[in-house]
Amino acid sequence: MTILAVCLAALALALAIPVPRVLSHAKFRVRSPWAAMLLWQAIALAGGLSMVGAPIVYGLGPFGDSVPEAAVHVLRLSAAADFAALTALHVHPGHIFALCLGVLLGAHLLLTLLLTYVRVLGQRRRHRDVVRLLSTPVDGNQAAALGRHQNLSPELLHAHVLEHDAPLAYCLPGRTHSGSVTVLSRGLLDQLSEAELAAVVAHEKTHLQQRHHFLTMAFEAWYRALPWLPTTRHGRAAVTELTEMLADDGALRAHHREDLVRALALSAAGQDHSDVRREGSGVDAQPGGGAAELTSATDAPGRDRSTLITTARLSRLLIPPEPLGTPALAGIVAMVAALILIPTASLLFGP
Repeated sequence: MTILAVCLAALALALAIPVPRVLSHAKFRVRSPWAAMLLWQAIALAGGLSMVGAPIVYGLGPFGDSVPEAAVHVLRLSAAADFAALTALHVHPGHIFALCLGVLLGAHLLLTLLLTYVRVLGQRRRHRDVVRLLSTPVDGNQAAALGRHQNLSPELLHAHVLEHDAPLAYCLPGRTHSGSVTVLSRGLLDQLSEAELAAVVAHEKTHLQQRHHFLTMAFEAWYRALPWLPTTRHGRAAVTELTEMLADDGALRAHHREDLVRALALSAAGQDHSDVRREGSGVDAQPGGGAAELTSATDAPGRDRSTLITTARLSRLLIPPEPLGTPALAGIVAMVAALILIPTASLLFGP
C-alpha cells in the first residue's frame, strides 16, 4: 500500500497549500456561493482524510492489502502479544512511527472538533443570558421595543432589541429553530426603514434556516486544530464570506435588492467598523446591517476582513454576477464527488 500512501500524501499536500490559495480568489464563488461552499467542504473532508490516511496506510502496509484487513491483523497480533511476527512481516520503526502519527493526528482533529463544539455551546449559552439581561424582547413589549417599526412584528418573532447606538444585527442560534434569537440594536432600528429592516431580518433568518453556524463552527475547529496550515486559514475566511452571500441570496427571495443594499450601506457607514466579538454564538455582528462573520479572539486582521466582506457583498448586490451555467455547476459537483469518494474508497478498499 506504499503507492496509495504516497498518492494520499500528494493529495493532502495539494489540498493544503496550492488549491485553497487558488480557490480563495476564484471569481466563480460570487456567481454560485453554494457551489463554492460545497467545494470547500469537500476540500476540508478530503484533505483531512488524506492527511490522516497517508501515514496510517503506510504504517499498515506490511499487515495487509487494505486498511480494514491490515487493521484487523494488527488488532489480532496485539491481542495475542505476538510481537515476534513483526520481524517476519518486515515491519520497521518507520511503519510504527507513521501509524502512531496518523492515529494521533486523527484523534487531535476529532478532539479539537469536540472541544470547539463544547466551548461554543457554553459561550453561546452565556451570550444568550447576557442578551436576555440587557435587551428588550419583542414578544410582549413590541411597541416599546420596535419603536416606529410596528408593522414588522410578525417577522421579528423571537427578536431582542439592544439599547445601543451602533447599527448591529446578528443571529444567536439555538438547539432548535424556535430557540434561536435575532438581536437588533436601537441604532439599526433608528437608521433603517421598515423595508430595509425586513431585508436585514430575512438575511439573519436565512443564517438560521440554513444552519450556517454549523459550517462556521466546523471550519473554526479545523483552523484551531491546524492553524499553521494555509487551507485552514483560507477555508475559514472563505466560509465566512460565502455564508454572507448565501444569506443575502435568501433575503433577496422575498425582498427588494435596493432595500438590502441600502441597509448594508447605511449601517456600515453609521459606525466605525469595530468588531463585536461573539465566538459563543458561532457568528459575529459585523458592519452591514445583518451581516454575520465568524472571527476568533486571536484573529488580528478580523476588522479588515469584516470590511472586505462588506465591500464584496455590496459589489455583488450592486452588480449582480451572472449565475454559473449548468456545465460549470455539473463540473463542480463532479469534482466534489470525486474529492469525497476517491480518498474514502481508497482507505476502505485499498488500491
